[in-house]
Amino acid sequence: MPGSKDSLLRALNPEQRDAVRHTEGPLLVLAGAGSGKTRVITTRIAYLIEKGLAAPSEILGVTFTNKAATEMRERVAGLIGKQRAKPVVLSTFHSFCVRVLRAEIEHVGYRRNFTISSESDARTLVRRALQDLDGVRESFDPGAFLEQIGMMKCAALEPGEEPPPAPKADAPAEETDTAKKYRTWLPEIYGRYQSALRAANTVDFDDLLLLTLKLWREHPRVLARYQHRFRYVLVDEYQDTNQVQYRLLAALTAKHHNLCVVGDDDQSIYSWRGADIGNILSFERDFPSAKIVKLEQNYRSTETILSAANSVIARNTARRPKNLWSRLGPGRPIDRFVTGDAEHEAKEAAAWLRHIQARAGAPYRDFAILYRSNLQSRPFEIAFRQAGIPYVVVGGQEFFDRAEIKDLLAYLKVIANPRDEASFLRVVNVPRRGIGDTTLLQAHDLCRQGGVSLGKALSTLLERDTLAANTKAGIRRFLGVLAEFRKRFRACDGHLADTATALLDAIAYRDELFRTCKSTEQFDARWANVEALLAALAEYESAAQPATLSGFLDESALVNDDDRRSRDERRHTGVTLMTVHSAKGLEFPFVFIVGLEEGLLPHEKSLRDGGIEEERRLFYVALTRGKRHVTLFEALSRERYGRERMSTPSRFIDEIPSGLIHTRVRAAKDMVAERVDAPGKKPASRRRPGRRR
Repeated sequence: MPGSKDSLLRALNPEQRDAVRHTEGPLLVLAGAGSGKTRVITTRIAYLIEKGLAAPSEILGVTFTNKAATEMRERVAGLIGKQRAKPVVLSTFHSFCVRVLRAEIEHVGYRRNFTISSESDARTLVRRALQDLDGVRESFDPGAFLEQIGMMKCAALEPGEEPPPAPKADAPAEETDTAKKYRTWLPEIYGRYQSALRAANTVDFDDLLLLTLKLWREHPRVLARYQHRFRYVLVDEYQDTNQVQYRLLAALTAKHHNLCVVGDDDQSIYSWRGADIGNILSFERDFPSAKIVKLEQNYRSTETILSAANSVIARNTARRPKNLWSRLGPGRPIDRFVTGDAEHEAKEAAAWLRHIQARAGAPYRDFAILYRSNLQSRPFEIAFRQAGIPYVVVGGQEFFDRAEIKDLLAYLKVIANPRDEASFLRVVNVPRRGIGDTTLLQAHDLCRQGGVSLGKALSTLLERDTLAANTKAGIRRFLGVLAEFRKRFRACDGHLADTATALLDAIAYRDELFRTCKSTEQFDARWANVEALLAALAEYESAAQPATLSGFLDESALVNDDDRRSRDERRHTGVTLMTVHSAKGLEFPFVFIVGLEEGLLPHEKSLRDGGIEEERRLFYVALTRGKRHVTLFEALSRERYGRERMSTPSRFIDEIPSGLIHTRVRAAKDMVAERVDAPGKKPASRRRPGRRR
């Protein structure tokens, strides 16, 4: 049964209790890795309710993944009871903003039936913007523009605004001609892309935040309603927030200042997607009356692992001093393996894993192989197959990236929002209907001239009677299906999965999929994906009240890689192979950090652009994933750009006190001698046929 406000605090250490009891004004909780930050957030929510400081509906908690939001919701329910916890709003930033925009977006010029574009939809619109430019722009990569547009949106910059100058330490030494060319055209492409989104009544993922900020800036009365509604705001993983998220939080809490943020600057590893470490480093400047609490007791790792991590991260200058400690005992030293090349590294890792497993009796799921780049997984997959070790690679093709899933979602999107151009273009010939590029270009011209949707433009072309008979028949079939199922989804009374199944039957999608697959096995796998999406639709219906097509599309768009990965983790029992970025927030009894060489970790890009401190934070995150033991692997040579080259050990290895590491050299003696005899020299190329074990 839920306890009183006093019993809530019994399981907390003194620092955690201090954070929970500070209920008025801004609070920064610096929570080191494994220090119980989720416990603090959820207990603080329960404490506010039990003490009568806020009704459950007056509390907002935001984080970055649906998995984390679900965990918080379950923990709060365990503390105060499911019914009392239900009105507390616990969600991701993006889910919260969707909720706001579904109610208020008409204030900023969109209709409420807007759809959220996928990355592939957004890329299509950028490509269309490039095609509309005067002259040939085939050399431009739409993905590169999309990445830069995303960074501008994370910095709260509209088309035409200049990004702020990068800090000197993070600025590239020299801008390439290609980079200059992209920078020159970025304002034009950003503007055209944003116009295309608006014309399609579509928003991208970053717009969810930016449009909410715009709404609150331009309509103070709307903002005032949300300020009055949410009297206490709590934020998890604050070090990962960007400028838009910071400004949203500042606006929402401007009246009551009851903002509690929990995070760790030493785990800020997402600057490449817009995260601004300055948000956590300058919290007291932005909120002058802030109280700061440090959580330094680690409940996860051994003293040896924490001593190594503390020693490494202390080299960074842009940080708040912290010193993690543990009562779990010293554990064994960190093992370091020096191997010959990438294949040898993987085989040694497999052998060492078997050795630990035999000694500790640990199941395969207790092990994780962490690397800097997904490209490093291949040798480990081969070595583990040969050794009969089950494994799962995190970071392969995601469910919502599969073609058949994109097809069905595109149909649903264009039914929900007739102006969704990217979705319309994806399915206009799925299955094939004979609607060619010439016809679509004519329709696109009509869209630009008259501001109409592609569907209306195709209807206009039909009326002009200038198209071939088979093209006209294809257009009529397609527009007829869309019109029919718009009516059916509006009248389906929540039976979304049944209506979607009828849609697939109407377009004969199963037959089309069978025709395009190369084998029965491939068809079975792809059709199973379609059935999985229909099952997800049925699951959504059973949980959502009311269940709407737009609601399902929002939920699908907001499920991110971390949430999908959490489902996969429950299924597999093998070793996990993943990047360090993907491992953040996870923990494993036994962690192998591989590829510890200059150019890999730290990555060569960081060596060029001055981002070494973030690479050090990345290594710190890798170390602190380990609970019982960490092993480091490096290779004396590695294939790069088609040639085998001698490598240099990562500088981070030398930042760990030597007394904490036990080194095991497994490489051939001549390779070791070659490295030792030529310190400081540029790594030489080495022919692959001459490698020795």
